[in-house]
Amino acid sequence: MTARRRPGRPCTARLVAPALLAAVIAVLAGGCSSEPASVSVGDLTLQVEVADNGPERSVGLSGRTEVPAGTGMAFVFDSPTRPSFWMQDTVVPLSIVWVLDGVVVDVAEMQPCPPGTACPRYEPSDPDARFDLAVEAPGGTFTDAGVQPGDAVVTAGF
Repeated sequence: MTARRRPGRPCTARLVAPALLAAVIAVLAGGCSSEPASVSVGDLTLQVEVADNGPERSVGLSGRTEVPAGTGMAFVFDSPTRPSFWMQDTVVPLSIVWVLDGVVVDVAEMQPCPPGTACPRYEPSDPDARFDLAVEAPGGTFTDAGVQPGDAVVTAGF
């Protein structure tokens, strides 16, 4: 006797198998790294989550009730760009540094945006500045560490 699929219902095995195979291939091809991602500026080193595509960048750290000291998020762009950042649905203050070719372009402190209010946009103070990396960390992180435009930035794990 052979098993029959009921009409109108997808065959789960056929849907899952390609996804499982793709995951196995990615791991075998080195698509999964155990090395944590980090960003260093001077004596400051952060362990970061990496947001390197549109959906990840648009969510960022929103919805987090805390961002522990020594951690943050790196927003990676394929080429120099200038999107603004905002604090919609972000409830903790954040510090941000914009980077181009491994050098700090600018630093700012961003405050939570209360619900129902217009959120300010944050971007480098120089209107011509572009960046290929932005890093967010707990409020005060970069300013308290004395990070300034021109400082060298080193990344690892991404």
